Amino acid sequence: MKHVSIVGKFFIIVAVFGILALGLTFYQNRQMLKVNDRYQELLDRDASAALRLTQSNRSLETARASISDMVMTRSKEARARAEAGLNDARENFVRFMDLAIAAVPEQSELPKLKADGFSVLTDTCGAAIAVGRGATSEAELAMVQQLYLTLCQPAFAAVSPRFTSVTEKLASDAEQKRGDVSSVVRDTSVLSLGTAIVALFAVSCFGFLAIRSWLVKPIKQMVTTMEVIADGDLISTVKGTIRRDEIGSMARAVQIFKDNELRARDFEKDAETSREANEIERARLAETEHRRAQDMAEATSGLAEGLRHLADGNLLFSLDDKFADDFEPLRANFNAAVAQLAESLRAVSYATESIDGGAQEISLSAQDLSRRTEHQAASLEQTAAALDQITQNVASSSKRTAEARHVAIEANKSARHSGEVVSSAVAAMQRIEQSSSQISSIVGVIDEIAFQTNLLALNAGVEAARSGEAGKGFAVVAQEVRELAQRSAHAAKEIKNLILNSVDEVSSGVKLVRDTGDALKIIIQQIVLINTQLDAVTAASNEQSATLFEVNRTVNQMDQVTQQNAAMAEESTAASTALAIEAKQLRGIVAQFQIENALSERQTSQTNPETASMSSPASRMLEEVANALGTVSDRRVADRSRQ
Repeated sequence: MKHVSIVGKFFIIVAVFGILALGLTFYQNRQMLKVNDRYQELLDRDASAALRLTQSNRSLETARASISDMVMTRSKEARARAEAGLNDARENFVRFMDLAIAAVPEQSELPKLKADGFSVLTDTCGAAIAVGRGATSEAELAMVQQLYLTLCQPAFAAVSPRFTSVTEKLASDAEQKRGDVSSVVRDTSVLSLGTAIVALFAVSCFGFLAIRSWLVKPIKQMVTTMEVIADGDLISTVKGTIRRDEIGSMARAVQIFKDNELRARDFEKDAETSREANEIERARLAETEHRRAQDMAEATSGLAEGLRHLADGNLLFSLDDKFADDFEPLRANFNAAVAQLAESLRAVSYATESIDGGAQEISLSAQDLSRRTEHQAASLEQTAAALDQITQNVASSSKRTAEARHVAIEANKSARHSGEVVSSAVAAMQRIEQSSSQISSIVGVIDEIAFQTNLLALNAGVEAARSGEAGKGFAVVAQEVRELAQRSAHAAKEIKNLILNSVDEVSSGVKLVRDTGDALKIIIQQIVLINTQLDAVTAASNEQSATLFEVNRTVNQMDQVTQQNAAMAEESTAASTALAIEAKQLRGIVAQFQIENALSERQTSQTNPETASMSSPASRMLEEVANALGTVSDRRVADRSRQ
């Protein structure tokens, strides 16, 4: 039996037990078939016949109740319901009796009982039913009730006990047959139990001896050999390797385990060397990730500082400290954007100064012109001589207004270009945010790889622990790998947190740049308003020039022209005043940005309008007009003296 497998040995034992069980089952099956046939006959014949007789008797009683309702009621609806119930009861009686006769055809009393019952329903009670169907008066109802009590009621009372008698007889026959079936079942159970006990004892003894000889003894020998090998004795010989059953397979497996243990001792030294190399590589990777995270933190902190200065209006700030190579273009773009914005605001500031100075000069000139216009009514002749000079001065003023408008247009273009630069900065910050999100995803993948490595190391440690002493070396390696995976996961988590903080800082920077763009939009709107005011001033200057030309040609209409000049002077004064206010507001907006120190000095020098106007072109124009008027007056006085 050494070359028969364990399954084969068990099959032999089970086959012996199966043969005995098969014989016992065959005997029990024959007996159960016999019991089933008798029990089925009991159910199909006697029990079914008794049930149908009971249902027939109930239908007969239902018919009697329906007839009673018909003869006792006066309502046509109730009588119709009673007659319908009578018809249903009659049909059920016939159907149930036919089923009972078919179940026990040997019972000769059933056909006669059916005929008698049907005769009661149709013949005996027929007259009462026929009369009761149409009775309406008290006399007819009394006659119908008398027929029911004298004919129908006694007939029903005579038939009902016969149904009960036949039903009891059928129940008695069924009880006798049930006793016969129980006797057969009891005998079969006793015989089957005794046979099963004897067969079980015999098979148990045979199985115990066979398993002890074929399995237990060889397995004990194999266990002894395995314990010796587990204690570290790899010199002992493994017996049973030539067997062709499962024990032989176990012996060959133990031999392989023994050989693997010998090789494992050789591999342990190689594993130690590999562990040291992996530790060095891990340290190098950790240093690389730390350096990369530090570069990212420096870049984001520098940008945050620059954006904070930009939000405060400080355009003198620049990022001088170099970033890492990957982030150096970002620093250069930021500095270029700030420089371009500062240049644009500087141009706007210069244009604002020019506009402010021109507006103040125009305002003073218009006021002076208004005062002098009041005196022109008394000295029309003197005014005619000075009109040419005034016309030239007005043309010069229109030219200066056009130049100021051109400067404002250029400032508008510069502000729009600054807005585009700010938009580019926003786009760059958004690309940084996307790059940070991608780096976060990569760190998440590294974290997942570390988790899987930790899980694999844990499984390797469990398998090594199952191997006992032979797996201690593997357990040490698995524990080291698990610790490395845990440290990698911790480092990845820290890097991910740093990147998330960087994303938040970049988002804050984007918001600040957008706020700067909004401020530039407001500046553009103010410049547009300045252009509108300058257009109005230009139009007023052109109208004044045309009016002066008309005065030269039509001296006789000087009074009307003088009034028009006064009105235009007032309009020019109002326009120049509004222009000065707008220029002051624009200068206040530009002053919020720190561009250069010289700008504030120039603004200080323009705060005294009287001093500034002394050397302006408008002042020189007024002086020349006054001199011309004085010269003409002196000449006229001299001519009159000579006359």
